[in-house]
Amino acid sequence: MAELYWLRRVGWRWVMLAVAVLAVLPLTIPFFVREAGLRAVDRRELSSGRRLLAEVQQPWLGSSAILVGARAALLDGDRELAEGMLQRAGVLSGARVDFEKTLLRFRSGDTGEAVSWLTAEQDSLAAGDFRQVLEALIDGAIRGRDEQLAERVLDLWKGQTGVDVGAAAAGPLWQQAKLESWLGDLAWSRSLPDVAIVHFRRAIELESGNETARLKLAELLLQYGPEEAQTHLEFLRARKPDNRDVLLRLAACYRELGESERAAGVLDELLRLRAEDVLVLLERGRLALDDGKLQDAERWLRESERRAPGHREVLLSLSRCLQQAGRADEAENYRRMVETIDAGGIGGAAGGLSPGGSR
Repeated sequence: MAELYWLRRVGWRWVMLAVAVLAVLPLTIPFFVREAGLRAVDRRELSSGRRLLAEVQQPWLGSSAILVGARAALLDGDRELAEGMLQRAGVLSGARVDFEKTLLRFRSGDTGEAVSWLTAEQDSLAAGDFRQVLEALIDGAIRGRDEQLAERVLDLWKGQTGVDVGAAAAGPLWQQAKLESWLGDLAWSRSLPDVAIVHFRRAIELESGNETARLKLAELLLQYGPEEAQTHLEFLRARKPDNRDVLLRLAACYRELGESERAAGVLDELLRLRAEDVLVLLERGRLALDDGKLQDAERWLRESERRAPGHREVLLSLSRCLQQAGRADEAENYRRMVETIDAGGIGGAAGGLSPGGSR
């Protein structure tokens, strides 16, 4: 009877309201998670953003989580995954998927028709979509080393957002951090590493979670201050424990600091995840070569050559390995192949992180 008396005092309306809230809560939480993921990607907190968006990739929520997840994957250096996610999203929507595919194309460096596309579509784009296009074009122009386009679009972006840095600083700190990171990219592409380091450091001071700026700063610091680079890379590893770019650079950092066993451990961990990755195989071979383990070095380098026969850095490392092993004739053959690549005779590739992102 006491329970019934309590219910009469509370009122059935309040009881029904509480039941309704409890019923709706499981449906509303994913929307809040999705919004948090979108904000994290925009702030370049890519590991957090990707994790949150992965939790809400459900058809009933629409395609936005998958679409922005694809954007985050590309920003994080994983174009293959980004394209796969867009294919999944293709069955969920039409115009939005086409729009995201355009962003993906621009962001990957395919900006040849960007100006004409933007001129034709600008009036029909919402303000938020226009900003996304500008950001994709900036990323793509930097990736493609088109400084002129990057600067033109960056000016448009600043005018559209009202964001600036330095003495004229304006706008949210996370957007200022994004601008500082882009300025660092441009300085890097102009072979001004000292200037780039200043911009990337400032980006991290403004927004410590900006993983894009932190990884690029660490890449530059590998040459100038590996101890500081180690701090940034271990921070990123805690957030992105399986990320190829982070682990490759962390291994390179340990190698630079003379900690070959720690470098080998990181590379072996990465090989368990990506056994066929040419750059990981190459770095494992280089590390063994530095340690004087010529047989191990040749085994890793031969495997990387098998997967990428025309890769310049693989051929160069093989030449060095064979020379140290006393096989001068074989070493000379590989050296000549490298000279042919340098002269433009055959295709080749070099590993590393470009100012525009991962390769």
